[in-house]
Amino acid sequence: MRQAEVSPKSRACARNETLVSRGRALGALAVACCLVATGCVQHRAKAPLGAPGAGTSAPAGPPADVSATVRAQITDLLSHSVVELSTRSGPSDPRYFQDGVWVSGQDDCFRCNVGPGVAAAALAGASGDTRAFTLATQTFDHAIATHRRPDGSFGPPAPGEGGPSIQTMMFANELGTALIVLRSRLDTARIRTWTMALTGAADYLIHNKDLSFYANGNIALGNAVVMAFAYRVSGQAAYRAAYEQALSFALEPDQKRWAGYGLTYSKAPKRADGADGAAYLGESAGGTPGFDPEYTVLQADVATRLFWLTQDPRALRLMNLFMNELLPRIDTTHWTLDASRGSRHPQASRSVGFNSPVLAVLAWKGGRSDLAPLVSSQIATIVRNFRGALSYTNPGMYFDFGSELASLQLAIWGAA
Repeated sequence: MRQAEVSPKSRACARNETLVSRGRALGALAVACCLVATGCVQHRAKAPLGAPGAGTSAPAGPPADVSATVRAQITDLLSHSVVELSTRSGPSDPRYFQDGVWVSGQDDCFRCNVGPGVAAAALAGASGDTRAFTLATQTFDHAIATHRRPDGSFGPPAPGEGGPSIQTMMFANELGTALIVLRSRLDTARIRTWTMALTGAADYLIHNKDLSFYANGNIALGNAVVMAFAYRVSGQAAYRAAYEQALSFALEPDQKRWAGYGLTYSKAPKRADGADGAAYLGESAGGTPGFDPEYTVLQADVATRLFWLTQDPRALRLMNLFMNELLPRIDTTHWTLDASRGSRHPQASRSVGFNSPVLAVLAWKGGRSDLAPLVSSQIATIVRNFRGALSYTNPGMYFDFGSELASLQLAIWGAA
């Protein structure tokens, strides 16, 4: 299972690797193609990020072509999962909710264990489920009170992380999701506290210069999402500018310093929405950055959340590019991904489940009629996989309850 960036290289280590790689030639000519190809992301007009400070009592509306069966499957799975993961069946059950914490038995990555709380928020926002609302508010109240530091960051870092930046970014995006979906039901004091925590996290990433430091592709893109959330809940123009800065850097960092990072095309698109192209963001475990299938899934998950939040056509473009890069590696019978020989997972034979919401969301909201026939089969497998994950503990799957399963519910519910 993907481990939700649980053990990336530290900031210091990454800087050392950058120094080593400065003189290396660019590993893929497709990066150069990106800089000159017609319709590349940097040339597209800025898109609105949604009404700043808006609530979600009237979402943009669900996609019309989501079947009643799929709607019921996702909502029932979320409801069942929230109940199962919050209820302790007996003294030997390591998975339960207590005092604002989703205890799993592997509790050294707090953002990972917040995942079911994001799922609870999505369920409460979409269905009005009172129990899920209570669980979600307690989750984020406790996380802010316990893990927020005076400088705005969140910690402690997960094992293997040299500082709080990744923890801060990923939790801020979880918090932003909960704040937006629950805002119409939150009291004024809680809205203020959550908003201050979210914008404080954004401020930390800005002041720590994370928006111009390339740790890895999924992290750089995640930083842009934090800025979009901060702008959405505050309306402050500085966060809009920070979003543009972070997104531009994620896609096109200076190759003299960040060789191999950024958006690399394996097939340059002709369409503005990228539906006829394929690309990935560079990822590295210490060596030369390149394509890692498993982490490209994480990139697709992040882009999907960004699209839900902003409806930015650049996010949709990334979803298409990442999906097309992954599609040849996906077994659409068993819904597994061939993750072999990746830049971060170099094993010769590696297979992981493909639970990403990107395929369904592109079929529902991105005009991908070619993907539509695959949706029901993938959803059925997702249901089996997440139901199975209720009986064992894996930090990546806990995180994915909030990053993947919740995203399906949010897409069905409608845009933020």
